[in-house]
Amino acid sequence: MASRELKVIAGSTVLAIILALAAFFAPTGTPVGAPTPKPTPTEKVDPTALTDLGQVFNPLNVTEIKLDIPNKSKKVLENKSRTDYVPATFQIIVGDKSSPVMNVGIKIKGTTSRQAITTTYAYTSFKVKFNFGKGNSTQTLLGKKSLTLNAMTQDSSKIHETFAYEAYRANGVPASKTGYAHLTLSKNVPKPDRGLYLVLESVDDEFLADNFSDITQHLYENNHNFNEIYPGSVGKDVKEDTRFKVKEGWKASPNRNDLRAFAQGIQASGKKLWDFLGTNTNRDSLIMQFAVDNFTGGWDTYSGPLINNYHLRFSNEGKMTMIPWGLDNTWGENYFNDGKSTNWVKSYNVPSRAHDNYFFPLDNPTAAFPGSFLIAYGAGVTDTEKMTNYQLGRGQLFRKCLTYAPCATVYYQDLQKLSQWATNTKLSERMLATGKLIKKYTKGYNKAEQKRTSEWVGKQQARIEKVITRHCRLESDGAISSCN
Repeated sequence: MASRELKVIAGSTVLAIILALAAFFAPTGTPVGAPTPKPTPTEKVDPTALTDLGQVFNPLNVTEIKLDIPNKSKKVLENKSRTDYVPATFQIIVGDKSSPVMNVGIKIKGTTSRQAITTTYAYTSFKVKFNFGKGNSTQTLLGKKSLTLNAMTQDSSKIHETFAYEAYRANGVPASKTGYAHLTLSKNVPKPDRGLYLVLESVDDEFLADNFSDITQHLYENNHNFNEIYPGSVGKDVKEDTRFKVKEGWKASPNRNDLRAFAQGIQASGKKLWDFLGTNTNRDSLIMQFAVDNFTGGWDTYSGPLINNYHLRFSNEGKMTMIPWGLDNTWGENYFNDGKSTNWVKSYNVPSRAHDNYFFPLDNPTAAFPGSFLIAYGAGVTDTEKMTNYQLGRGQLFRKCLTYAPCATVYYQDLQKLSQWATNTKLSERMLATGKLIKKYTKGYNKAEQKRTSEWVGKQQARIEKVITRHCRLESDGAISSCN
């Protein structure tokens, strides 16, 4: 019995060894006689390809942009009044990364700063369209259909726009992202090395998709200085008007009904207007925009004396959000009385000073601006003091906000928040650091303006503290309780 059990055990052991060896040497995962599958090739990644849009909109570095402009396109761009896109090629390089060379459309942009491509005392600003031309309807730069390249001809510091746009974005107001680029044009253009440009995110359908979760019905761009939102300035049901241009949404909704209803609704005042704004706008964002306009000294904004440089975005439910634009005239910029403009300023018998600060009131319904003497001169005013302080009415929504305590309270609270933000983020120091980053592309005049700008911030903070003390009641910890 014992002998039989030993034989069974021995036989089992031998069988187990045979099975183990068979399993070891048998092919795995593939049935006997089946063809061996081909290995999946590893997808090749070009290590030099630009893949991060964040590197384009990063003011902490300077990219390289090359625009090759054919002679036929150059001829069109020699006329600064032309507004049509013409063919060109575009490439952007960030360190050791680059985009492909892309066939694009470019056109001249700007209003008072418009320059022909052959003008060399001041450079042309461009709009670049990536989905331009035959076969390029879906072409983008990492998802962007367009870019704006600003020559910064009215930003003598080369940092004003960068930090003004940041101030809006950082405090809850939808605003464009920015970067810097060294722009080189083809050799058929005079002075092809165009120096430092601002790379600015265009306010277009991609911007709207990134900043809003609901559906955009219309995006309007104001086309005029002193462009107030009155029923009479809305215009007829056309895509482009002398006051407002429909930039997005015309094909789906070829009318201005949302803007027309809004313009009518804001003719109210007091509680009625406050309630209307609560329902028909992003009210917190709107009031913060007024605060940033004033904090940055933006005299060419909606709540500044020129009532200019803003977009109006309406959702499909008619809710309006204001979006800032054109922020070169900020941080006390006074280019009318600076630098090369000295001679023609003197021709109007107006004193000029280099790198002087400009401030306008934070709490008044009217304000002057550095070029007020031009309007005063045209109105027949010859007294120098009256010319330089010629008062203009500001955006009606801002004026009405100042006169209604709940709105005024939020506005002054926002000014206080902005001042604290500037301190917390070391805004003045960062301005100087950016000046050092771009020093290769700037001259002594620009550096002096950067220094003035960084010092201006602290002076503006002191002015904010005074205006809050004048209008508001404070808690023991310094927080604003109410204002009038």
